[in-house]
Amino acid sequence: MRNIILVLLLVTGLRAAAATTELNIFYFSDSLTYASAPSTYNRTFWDLNFGVDLNKKGSLVLGWNYGSLSFTDNPGTATKLTVTDMGPKLTYYFDKNLSWPIALTYNIITRGKYSSGAVEAEQRGTSLRFEAGYTPQISDSWYAGAKLNYYKASFNEEVVGDTALAKVTNGRTVIYPSFTLLYRWN
Repeated sequence: MRNIILVLLLVTGLRAAAATTELNIFYFSDSLTYASAPSTYNRTFWDLNFGVDLNKKGSLVLGWNYGSLSFTDNPGTATKLTVTDMGPKLTYYFDKNLSWPIALTYNIITRGKYSSGAVEAEQRGTSLRFEAGYTPQISDSWYAGAKLNYYKASFNEEVVGDTALAKVTNGRTVIYPSFTLLYRWN
């Protein structure tokens, strides 16, 4: 991981005049009471990334992503999964106005905290996020819009009770929209 950060810092130093900062966020909450049995459903997803342009047009951006996804379901017994991700992100813009991006993020560090009733476990693995959207320019350096995201986490290790490490094949897949705000240093 340290090598990836050093490469990003080197690229940033070489192209310091062309960098981006982007925030994506999604929140959804639902509550149902049926026959005196309440049920709640909450989702909060966000990610923040910093990137540098790899070409003069600014249509190819390499960056570093940090994000979190939180899933809470309470149909009687509360079940919660909170995931934290970090990894490189590559973005490509299809147009000269830099309004139509697609991006691929490979989170090399993915940690999840899972709880359901008396069960608590830490999940470890990797994740992928593919996103596509429309983010038009709203002022000199600011862009805002929406994206559709496909996220897939694959957990291959589980720690229960801070002592028992087990090999597992757990995962989580989500498709969700997000609002995005981006700032470009040109």
